[in-house]
Amino acid sequence: MLAGQQRIAHQLLTDLATLNGFLASTLDEDNYKRIWSRDSMVCGLASLITKDAKHLEAFKASLLTLAEHQSEAGMIPSNIDPRSGEVSFGSLAGRIDAHTWFVLGACLYYKHTGDETTWKVLEPKVLKTRAYLVNLEFNNKGWIYTPLSGNWADEYPVHGYTLYDNLLRMFAEKALSDLGLDIGFDIDRKTQLNFWPEASNSNKAYHKAGFKDALDKGVENFAAFLLPGYYDLRFDAGGNALALLYWRLSAAQKDALRKKVSSFKSETGAALIPAFWPVITEDSYDWNLLKTNYSYSFKNHPGDFHNGGVWPVWMGLFTLGLAAQGQTDLVEQLVTAFETEIATKPNWAYQEYFNPISKTLGGKTQMGYSASGVIFMQEALRMVKAEQSSTLFD
Repeated sequence: MLAGQQRIAHQLLTDLATLNGFLASTLDEDNYKRIWSRDSMVCGLASLITKDAKHLEAFKASLLTLAEHQSEAGMIPSNIDPRSGEVSFGSLAGRIDAHTWFVLGACLYYKHTGDETTWKVLEPKVLKTRAYLVNLEFNNKGWIYTPLSGNWADEYPVHGYTLYDNLLRMFAEKALSDLGLDIGFDIDRKTQLNFWPEASNSNKAYHKAGFKDALDKGVENFAAFLLPGYYDLRFDAGGNALALLYWRLSAAQKDALRKKVSSFKSETGAALIPAFWPVITEDSYDWNLLKTNYSYSFKNHPGDFHNGGVWPVWMGLFTLGLAAQGQTDLVEQLVTAFETEIATKPNWAYQEYFNPISKTLGGKTQMGYSASGVIFMQEALRMVKAEQSSTLFD
C-alpha cells in the first residue's frame, strides 16, 4: 500500500514544484501557497531520495529564492510570497529553524548534486547565516536559544535550548565540515549527555539541579528542551527523529524508545508517533502558554495539531532514524500502523496531521510536508530491506 502512496506523494511534490521553489501546499489558504524555508527544505530532502529532475530543480530554486531574500544580518525568511514578493521572518516570534534548515539544505543539495554554479551563489549566504546563528547562542557555549514558539511548532510552548533546533544546527555544521568548512564546532557529546540524562554522566551536567531533577523523574527519551530551571522531558518527535539520525544510540536508549512506542500504542490504540506527548490539557502547567498562542484560530485541542497530532513528516523522519539504528521490526511496525490508519480514511489527502485520540484528519490538505514523510517512510523500508544504515544526511 505504501508504494502506491509513494507514487501519489511523488506526484504531489511535482505539483508543488514551481520556478521559485517548492510551495508548502497547492491550497491558497493561510499563507500555504508560499515558499516556506522549512517546508521547501524538507521537500528538498525528499527530492534527494526521488532523484526526480523536476524535484531537484525545485529544491535548487527554493534555496536561491531564500538566499535572495536573506536579511543584512544573515536571517533567512520564514516564508516568501512569490506573487507579491512579501517576505516574512516570522509572526508572533522569529523562526530559528528557517536558518538551520537553509544551511543544511544548501549543503546537502551541493553534496548530492555537485552543482558548483549554484553553490558559488549559495556559499556566501550560507556562511552569513552560520555567523548569524552564533549570535543566537547568547552565552557563547554552543547551544542556540529558541524563543517561545520559535520553530515549526509555532503555536506550541516549546522554547529554550531545544533538541530539535540544536540538532538541526549540528547537522548543518557537520554538513559544512564535510564540505571543508569546519570551524571546530563540537557540542555533540555535551548535547547527547544532557538531553538524555544518565546518572553516570552527572559530572557533565549543564545544569546540575535540572539534570538531577530529570533523573528523579525518569528519562524515557531525549528531552524536548532545557531551560535554566527545568529539563522538559516530554517526547518531541522531530527532535528524537533527528537524534536517531545523528547519534549511535546505546542498547538501553534503543530499548527505552521501543517502550515509548509501545506506550503510544497502549494509549492511542496504534503505533503512531505524535508530534509531542503527552498532550497539554487545561490542567497542565503550561496550558496558559498554549491557550492563546495562535494567529488565526485555536487548533491545539488534545491530539490536534502540535498538541499530540501525528504528522506524517515526523513519522517519516522517525522511521528513517530507526532504520539507521537497525530497528527493522520497529520500522515495519510503524509503517504498517500508518498504512492501516490512512486506509480507514477515504478523505485522506495528505493532510498535515491526524488526531490519534479521535482518529480524525486535521490541518490543510495537499501538504508537501506530508508527501515528504511518505517518501521518508518508503526509504526507511528500503534501507532495512537492504540492511543499510547510511542515510541522505551522511
